[in-house]
Amino acid sequence: ALHAVVSLSSSGLVRPRMAPAEEPEEEFPKVIDGEPLIKAATALKEQGNAKVKAKAYSDAVALYERGIAILDKADGQTMLRTEVEEMIALKAILYGNIAQCMVSQELWRRAIEAATSCLGLDATNGKALHRRSLAYESLRKYKQALDDSLALLKLGGGSLSTEALEQRIEMLTTKIQAVDAEKAAESSEDECGTDMIKMKERFDEVIEKYDLRDGDAAAEVADWLVSGEWAMTTKRVAQRWKMDIEDAEDFIKWIAKGLEFKAQQAESAGMAAAQSPALG
Repeated sequence: ALHAVVSLSSSGLVRPRMAPAEEPEEEFPKVIDGEPLIKAATALKEQGNAKVKAKAYSDAVALYERGIAILDKADGQTMLRTEVEEMIALKAILYGNIAQCMVSQELWRRAIEAATSCLGLDATNGKALHRRSLAYESLRKYKQALDDSLALLKLGGGSLSTEALEQRIEMLTTKIQAVDAEKAAESSEDECGTDMIKMKERFDEVIEKYDLRDGDAAAEVADWLVSGEWAMTTKRVAQRWKMDIEDAEDFIKWIAKGLEFKAQQAESAGMAAAQSPALG
């Protein structure tokens, strides 16, 4: 389409002239001013810090969260790069302060959540790493606690001295080893218990197979074992009750285990009696 414009002729008369329509101007997104948001959030941060000094941690958290909510209003908006970077840094500090409040209240899971949010914005935040490490340790998650302490050491230790941080790493490593040893012992006990069950089931199979449930076979074998004739017992049991050698071995194993348990009980009872105070 053509639009009428006016131009001045050489004679000085104004006359109309037809000209092509101008290209529409490209629309640029509006750049918002982030400074008021930054100032408001900073003021809330300072108020929160004052509450922390007064140990009013819940009030401090509420103020920090309000500061974060104000900064969130800028999400998706076009802003100056410097203001964006300032907002990200401020939001990381607010999350880090929330983590400290949670640690102070021993709310470990919430401390981990806040510290993780902080580190998502600032992966080099040493305070957040240390606070999350403390929270993980309190939840007995020593491996995660150690990982955070090692990451902090790579960053130079933050507010902790190298010596203090190395001592903490050594302590966490010791705790991990203790937990691993405990799990290994539990696993060994479980395996032992499973072996006992299998041993008893096998004994019962042999009893049923050779119809020995109402006889004195077990007592007779026990006498042989106590007398010290172990070397020839398997063969004698197999011959005595016409068993296969494998069945005789499994039969003897369970009886020997019973005698061992009985001896342990007797020993424990004797020690208890010896330690009991004499009556006056």
